[in-house]
Amino acid sequence: MTKPQAGFTLLELVIAIAIFALLGVACWRLFDGVLRAERSSSAHEQTLRGLQRAVALIERDVLHLHTSATSPGLVLYPSQLNLRRANWRNPLGQPRSELQDVSYTLENGELWRYSQGLEGGELQKQKLLTDVRDLRWRLYDPALGWRTDWPTGKAAPKGTPRALELQFSAGRFEQLRRVMLLPEGQ
Repeated sequence: MTKPQAGFTLLELVIAIAIFALLGVACWRLFDGVLRAERSSSAHEQTLRGLQRAVALIERDVLHLHTSATSPGLVLYPSQLNLRRANWRNPLGQPRSELQDVSYTLENGELWRYSQGLEGGELQKQKLLTDVRDLRWRLYDPALGWRTDWPTGKAAPKGTPRALELQFSAGRFEQLRRVMLLPEGQ
């Protein structure tokens, strides 16, 4: 009598290889899905951080708004905000004023911040946001309500505005709105 041979038949080997191949493809698809979700959430987080950084910079400038009897410190046009801010950091102790003129402008879908000291010097240009589709500024006047411009001179309203509203759409975010209280005038 001959002993039966131990081992697998060709059909059993083909079935085992097919099962392992299916498991490998399923694991690869799962891993690829996790990588895609991680990339998407990382891009979303980067965009959100950029938005938060830009709004925080605007809030900081608005918080340090400098108004006086001779200068309103704030001029608003439909597409541009100009303000004068105080408490400009001077870490090197240079002989200069703590006042700085700041302007926010939308140019070709990019929000730019321009700043310059009162003594002149170099104009600093900083890109805050890209892919901005819509940008609107409004100021709240207690007597007249929300205004899209804030004139100066003889046409200037009495008093100072109480709040600044920023509305914009950028990147994958639609109709973001931020209202910032303005400091009282001196």
